[in-house]
Formats: sequence, C-alpha cells, structure tokens
Amino acid sequence: MTHRRAALGLVAAAMIWGASFTVVKTALSDITPMLFVSIRFALAFALIAFALRGIRRAEVRAGLALGLVFWGGFVFQTTGIQHTTPSRSAFITALSTPLVPMVAWMVTGRRPAARVIAAVLVASLGLYFLTDPGGGGPNRGDLLTIGCAVLFAGHIVATGRFAHSGAPIRILGVQFAVTSLLSLSVAPLTEAPRATPTATLMLALGFLALTAVGTFWFQLRAQRVLSPSETALIFALEPLAAAGTSYVILGEILSAEQWLGGMVVVAAVVAAGVTGRNDKAGGTDRTDVTGETGETGETGRTGKTGKTGKTGKTGKSS
Repeated sequence: MTHRRAALGLVAAAMIWGASFTVVKTALSDITPMLFVSIRFALAFALIAFALRGIRRAEVRAGLALGLVFWGGFVFQTTGIQHTTPSRSAFITALSTPLVPMVAWMVTGRRPAARVIAAVLVASLGLYFLTDPGGGGPNRGDLLTIGCAVLFAGHIVATGRFAHSGAPIRILGVQFAVTSLLSLSVAPLTEAPRATPTATLMLALGFLALTAVGTFWFQLRAQRVLSPSETALIFALEPLAAAGTSYVILGEILSAEQWLGGMVVVAAVVAAGVTGRNDKAGGTDRTDVTGETGETGETGRTGKTGKTGKTGKTGKSS
C-alpha cells in the first residue's frame, strides 16, 4: 500500500467513524440502547465469525478480558448519546487518546511525559467550554461519555497487554461476541427492551456492522505505512466529521464557546498523539503508553463502530 493511499483511506475511515455518532443517535429513536448494542455487535460478529475457526485458548482469554472493557465503553457511549448531542459525544470520546498514558500510569506506575500531562490539562479546559458552562454545564449524557472515554483508554492499555496473544481478528471477534451477549443479558435489567424495525434502524445497523469490519481491516494495513504522528493528525478529524454530519442531518449547531472547547480538545488529542522521537511507520501499535516514545500503545477501540487497532479514538462512536 502506498503512503498516499494509506493516508486517504484512513481519512475516509475517520470520516465514517465521525458520521457513526449521528447514525447511532438517529437509530436510538427506534430501539433501546442495550438492545441496540447487542444487535449491532452480533451482526459485526457474524461478518467475521469465519475467522474464529481454529481459535486458540489464549485468544479466547484475551478476547474475554478486552471484551469486558470494550462492552463497558460502548454501553456508556451509547447510553450517553441519548442525552447529549453527537458532536459533544464525539469530542468527549476523543479524550480517550490523552487519557491513555494517565490510565497506564495508574496501572503500571510509569509516569507519562510532561507534554502528555499538559495535553490532558489542556483537554480538560476544552471539555469545560465544550459542555456549555453558560447553559448549565455537563448533562447526564456528557458525564456518561466521559466514563466511555476512560474505559476506551483502559481498553487501549489492556490491548497493549494482550496484543500478542494471537490473531487480532480472532480477538476482535471474541470482543464482538462478549459485547453482544453481555448487552443482551443485562438489557431486561436496565431497560424495557424495545425495537421498531424501521428502515432507518435497519440501515443504521447494517452501516455500523459493515464499517466495523471494513474500517478495522483497512486500518491495520494503513498503520503499517503511516507514522504515529500522521495517524494522530488524521484521527483528529473524527470529531470534526461528527460535528459536520450532525449539523447536516440533525441541524445541530454548536455555540462559539463550544467550538472553542472542541478545538482545544482536538489540539490536545494531536499533542498527545504526535510523538517526540522515533516517529516511524509501524509504530502505531503503541506499546509504550507513557508518551516517552512514538509507540504509545494504542490498539484502539473498535468502532467508535468497531476500531481495534486505532491510534488516536475505540470509536471511537461508535
């Protein structure tokens, strides 16, 4: 794959992931959140079930461990987007990138680089403006989405631990299965499951399932060509795509103050993702989550839609 093709393809993937926030928001008018998450990832699992043939025990263990955190992230994100807007959800979810080294610090005791700590502080300032302090501050959906960002950051750190346990596609398949089954199991306990099989819902589920697999496959190939810095810059487009899609489809308009907050968050994401040294292609497995090198350990969230392997957003929606 050429550098140009990898970059253009990853830009397209970021745009798709950004659009997913509006797709999810629209679909939730016809289905309850837990049931939606269950069906969404059941369909994604069905598309790659063939790859689980001959799966090994280590891959199952890795998928189960990662799947639990993965599930939690999508539950928080999907429930949260019911109570906030797609743009706010996308910008807040993007915080998972600068939070990765902080979560790793708690887990491993390795202090992040000063620039990463600074990026987290800057992102916090952006979050303050993004959640509209003049209009009442963060709502329930914003707070749930912050939980999603923390869990996606934890998923990224955990992926660094389990990344070499086997074939990524098999581990991803187990995560899809865990997410679907857990959501289905707890749905009767947390909601009155409801689904109206409208065309909008069917199209949304099909879109999310297909992009979960397609963008993941392309991402794995593209990140062998692009450097971590290039990948971080490209994935900073995701919340901007979410804001644009939400404006066109839902008519969402952010205030000047919210745009300022969103841009500050994007700047912090880029600052945390752009490496200080050793910035070379193939470094995006990101096994060093401290920010000391260009390989900061992120194998990402599947999908803000399904994106395992992502440097920069566990689409992040998605």
